[in-house]
Amino acid sequence: VSIRHGLLCYHYPVETDDSTLYTDSQTLFDACRSPDPAVQTAAFSDLWRYLYRIAGYMTRRQPDGEALAQDCAQQALVRIHAQQHTCREPKAFRTWCRRIVSNLVIDTLRRRQRLQPLDLSTAAETAPQPIEGRLTTAALRALLDRSPISERSRRVVDGRYLDDLPDERLAEVESELADSDVRPS
Repeated sequence: VSIRHGLLCYHYPVETDDSTLYTDSQTLFDACRSPDPAVQTAAFSDLWRYLYRIAGYMTRRQPDGEALAQDCAQQALVRIHAQQHTCREPKAFRTWCRRIVSNLVIDTLRRRQRLQPLDLSTAAETAPQPIEGRLTTAALRALLDRSPISERSRRVVDGRYLDDLPDERLAEVESELADSDVRPS
């Protein structure tokens, strides 16, 4: 960790060891909030190793688990630095940090699950086919007649989409039937 112009810059190796400078949460919390940059750097380095181990365990089965763990640990470290004043119980600082990194990993994995790439080899088979190829115009008109829409809406849909009539012609027909001026859209 280096502090430049009031900004934290994190440069951590991927390798982690199990040694820790801060054996309890209160001491780690105090060191992270220290005005001394050297103490703060050591505290955040220690915290990095802790967060990376947690994220690494949670992402171990992902194809790019190591990179994902690094990203999540980095995001967690930034979030912890920005929000450390909101930690209500400094004696439980490590637990608070663990919850932050765990939530970030879970959110990232959920986001990935929602954004599954489309398998192009099966996409063509499962893609919806155009309705024109499956229903005749007469069948579409019959469905339109049974649909729960008004007569006016039925005429507009029928004229516009099945007969390809321009909006001006549809407006003329509706004006004649309604005995009032209907303007085209």
